[in-house]
Amino acid sequence: MTKMELQDLHNVILEIALDFDNFCKENDITYYLMGGSALGAIRHQGFIPWDDDFDVFMDRDNYLKFIQVAKSKLDTSKYYFQEEDTEEWPLFFSKIRMNNTTFIEKDVVDRKMHHGIYIDVMCLNYAFENKFLRRVQYLSARILSSSALSKKGYITNSKIKKILLLASRVLTAGPLKNMLLSFVRINNSNKTSLVGHFFGRAPFPKTTFPVDFLSEPRCTSFEGISLPVPKEVERYLVVRYGNKYMELPSKEEMAKYPSHAHIVDTKKSYKKYIYDES
Repeated sequence: MTKMELQDLHNVILEIALDFDNFCKENDITYYLMGGSALGAIRHQGFIPWDDDFDVFMDRDNYLKFIQVAKSKLDTSKYYFQEEDTEEWPLFFSKIRMNNTTFIEKDVVDRKMHHGIYIDVMCLNYAFENKFLRRVQYLSARILSSSALSKKGYITNSKIKKILLLASRVLTAGPLKNMLLSFVRINNSNKTSLVGHFFGRAPFPKTTFPVDFLSEPRCTSFEGISLPVPKEVERYLVVRYGNKYMELPSKEEMAKYPSHAHIVDTKKSYKKYIYDES
């Protein structure tokens, strides 16, 4: 993707983010920029220059509320709500996609689904304070994610990964899936001092942090607009990216996080590429 193409993509994502922010304010939903979007906000006051996605997180109560409200109030003439854990989108987070745009990811290039440019909406769950149980919680999420990737049509040439994907589908067959999911998503009545997102790419030690880091969100500048981050965002970023999070990564480190995109078009619908429609 050229710099100009990436800038066009950022402009569309920013439009989605601004509409999303207004939607959450109108419906009293609290969320935070986290992951690479929080890092970008603090280190670059906007997008990480080479990044091509946008991550927001909510606690479970706000996430469940968001799902219900999005189903009934989202402007469907402009946006599509891709709900988690469905036949279309089997992964365990949701997306808001803009209609009449294209962002086809490399591992789902042949999948018949909505492929508009998007932001990711993810759920934070309480995490066990016992380290062993927390690791089991993390591994349970890994099994569920692998099974979901397999259902999504994830493409890999690795024989080991193919075996692991097949094994994960066996392990999540029938009631086992709900058992694992209930273990990952601790009931809110059993609140702990830790929260985490176990369905992302972060390794085990970097998935959880004290719930006190969240508190009331504070606003920070992101590409000239004010968006919320965790109150203790700097402490969160240390947990997630290490003490040197303000330093630019080496080329070797950057290579570990390749672009998600296979086909991007900010002007034309994904249907042109998936269904060969003009």
